[in-house]
Amino acid sequence: MLAEWPLVLAALPTTLLLCGAGLGWWRSEGIECAAFGINTVLLLCWGLLASRATGRTWGQAVRIGCADALLGVAVALVSTLLK
Repeated sequence: MLAEWPLVLAALPTTLLLCGAGLGWWRSEGIECAAFGINTVLLLCWGLLASRATGRTWGQAVRIGCADALLGVAVALVSTLLK
């Protein structure tokens, strides 16, 4: 379980956002769009940071981060279409 902490950390922003909406801290209408946007930006940033940590150039890191974000969007779209 200790080895899986990155998964818990990755789910934390969305969990806090949805819990906040559930507790009435902000409107729950449209919160899915905000969560989707935040997750897309997080995928881009984590891909960029991971690429830079492996020694890639900024250009390569940006392309990899964008690819990660696009893959996340593709997974969300396919999931939505299959439901």
